Amino acid sequence: MALHRRARYLALSVGLAVAATALFAITPASATTPEKKNVTLTVTELPAQVRLAPGEAVSVRLSTNVTTGYSWSTKVVGKKRAITVSAGAYTAPTTALIGAPGTTTWTVTAKAKGTGVVKFLATPPGGGKAQNDGSLTVIVG
Repeated sequence: MALHRRARYLALSVGLAVAATALFAITPASATTPEKKNVTLTVTELPAQVRLAPGEAVSVRLSTNVTTGYSWSTKVVGKKRAITVSAGAYTAPTTALIGAPGTTTWTVTAKAKGTGVVKFLATPPGGGKAQNDGSLTVIVG
């Protein structure tokens, strides 16, 4: 009888040890640290607003038809030190159609806490008065 109790006690102890090992060996998905991935947010319609942490960036891509003679420029207002804006990079259209628009892309990078506004200005052919064609409000926090 004592041997039977010892065998049952031993089986129960081994079962509990295996269960405890399995319980602690399983790592819940929420406890793992996901691999950091770079995500690119592209704004294609203005006006728009984004919230960024210092060091994060957003791309702004606007249709550009160089055959019309219009050109783009940017102007930063608000807290100018909060953001930086790259020079616009033009990408030609991927079609052979004459007069098809390409795109111009700017990268707006958050630098310091504050709110900056990037105004996108369209200047007509011959250097006329630039018109505000939309803006991107960037809240850096």
